[in-house]
Amino acid sequence: MNYRIIMMLCLFAVVAIVSVVFVCGCAPVLSGPKNDYTVQKDSNLTPEQRQLDWQKMKKSQSVHGEWIEDISVRSSEIPVGMGEPGQSRPGRILTLSEKQLVLLDWHSSNRSGARVKSKRILAGQGVEFDIYFPSNNPGSCSLDFVSSGEGGSGSLVGTDIRGYGAIALKFTLVSIYGQSEPGLKQKLVTGAVIGPTDAGRISTYEPVTLGLADSEKTVIAKTFVSTDRIYEIGFHVHMLNPQDWDRSGSMITLRVEPVEDGGIVPF
Repeated sequence: MNYRIIMMLCLFAVVAIVSVVFVCGCAPVLSGPKNDYTVQKDSNLTPEQRQLDWQKMKKSQSVHGEWIEDISVRSSEIPVGMGEPGQSRPGRILTLSEKQLVLLDWHSSNRSGARVKSKRILAGQGVEFDIYFPSNNPGSCSLDFVSSGEGGSGSLVGTDIRGYGAIALKFTLVSIYGQSEPGLKQKLVTGAVIGPTDAGRISTYEPVTLGLADSEKTVIAKTFVSTDRIYEIGFHVHMLNPQDWDRSGSMITLRVEPVEDGGIVPF
């Protein structure tokens, strides 16, 4: 009898752990090891040496190595993660034009992750992206779609953005599964991506929630800028409450627009 009780308790514990991991959702995908390029702590290294190591590492990985060594990255022990408030600096609001949004072309290297299936300019209304999530499992329900020094054409990498204190983009959730009824419960988290950060991360974003309800259908996301030149720029999106989404895959249409008061830098 005692043996059966012990086995049942162990089974309940395993089920509880799996449930917690599933409900936590996709947000940790962005802040995981793939995007955390903070130099490992070493008591024998000075802050200046850690900064130099970070720059050397990024130069060796970058497809734009000719300028990455000059990026000014201030030393910090605490990396700026998703949703953590960044350090505001005075300056104008940066945004991306329709032509620049179309130049975004780099996904995560995770082959099982979400993908942009198509994109199209709606003259004067931004760019629509059809995004496919293969499932609602962690790793498959999150997407960074950017112009990046990590890969792709890197069309916007190296652009001088001195004088800008934040980047802002306007997001509209057009449809889920081709439907746009306000009653659909599925929601997304999105944000404007910019990097590098002053804490040594490749990029960061400030999250906002999108849904099909009128109050959540269109939002403006703003992320503080802490770099003088772009290494990564674009947008992030992931499922909020993945258990509400189809485990066999989902297609959404997301419209991204420049904000009205934002400045557009030539590239």
